[in-house]
Amino acid sequence: MTSDERATDQSGPSQSEGIGVEKTPVRTRPLAEAWRDAWLEGPDVITALRVFDDDVERELPSKGTFTLGASRRCDLSVRGRDLSATHLLLERIDHRLRVYDLRSSNGTFFGGRRAEVFEIYPGDTFTAAPVTFLALNNEMRAHRPAIAGILGAGSAPSPDTLLVEAATCSSHLLITGDPGSDLDRLARAIHAVSLRRSRSLVEMGAVPPDRAQQREIVKRAERSTLVIELDPVAPPLDPTFCSMVFSADHHIRVIALAPTLKLARRLLPAEHLERIHPIWVRPLVARPGDIPGLLDQLLEQRGVSLRIADLTVRNRDALAACEWRDNFIGLRAAAERLAAIAQVRGWEAMDWRERATATSIPRSTLHDWFTALGLTLPLFTRDPSCG
Repeated sequence: MTSDERATDQSGPSQSEGIGVEKTPVRTRPLAEAWRDAWLEGPDVITALRVFDDDVERELPSKGTFTLGASRRCDLSVRGRDLSATHLLLERIDHRLRVYDLRSSNGTFFGGRRAEVFEIYPGDTFTAAPVTFLALNNEMRAHRPAIAGILGAGSAPSPDTLLVEAATCSSHLLITGDPGSDLDRLARAIHAVSLRRSRSLVEMGAVPPDRAQQREIVKRAERSTLVIELDPVAPPLDPTFCSMVFSADHHIRVIALAPTLKLARRLLPAEHLERIHPIWVRPLVARPGDIPGLLDQLLEQRGVSLRIADLTVRNRDALAACEWRDNFIGLRAAAERLAAIAQVRGWEAMDWRERATATSIPRSTLHDWFTALGLTLPLFTRDPSCG
């Protein structure tokens, strides 16, 4: 009998096999929570492929097999990228995709190696040379806009790099940025696309001094994500608490939020800080080219037809030149007020008192905000209230 056969034999050990060898139980006991890792136990279906760090995304058809290539006849046609006419065949196998290279000119690569057949899961990348694709599930598709909007174009890491790390890895993160940079929203998006998303996110500020309360936080955060907002006026974090949350025994992913790396170095023990991957969120003043797109997203969320392109050139330039010192706080206020203005017919012809009444915004608030942004009349190239 081979060693493998002995491992599966349920008849019990013979004397020659030694004493104390237990036979395999008929019913295996469930693992204790402490032994379970941050696993996703439900279905995780790839629903789209996206060109990595690009705006090209293709939703997958519902049929069992489909093709990808440069030809219009492909189910997923990606033209102008030097793919072979029919580069790949993709096949649904349960909740994963099997990829077949169809003797393409430049080959297909997975895990750094040329491959003829391989399987992918959400968060995996592969290259149909020369184009790299990212496999997305619905959660990644839903939260990518938030991640991309907060990080911005040209960020390091790029939005797709962070998306892959969030979806496939469990590394601890330190997110730094100015007030109003939506660090907490980025942390929530990271958790929402991670393999921990079936468990509740735990957020906290100050660490309670009571050890029992600390243990309760650790228990709630097991196999999940713990977001710790570091307070500039707080003392360094309790070393014992840090040892618990960073311990591999609890399978907690820690995401620390701080205005600066200097503050994080003061508050976090050095041995734990060394294990954290830093991410810096740039202020909006450093990203003037992103402002129109961000405002358009916010306007769309508010259900109005107005877009920044509907403003005069002078007013578009004023928005791009604004420093946005409070970052997304000011940007959301601008979108809220522009959305309110866009629904008032004849707004340009009104005086400020009438405008305040029509938008339900105090006159001084509306006028001062308008002036502070450098906006001028006429505001629009057309009356957006007319649709």
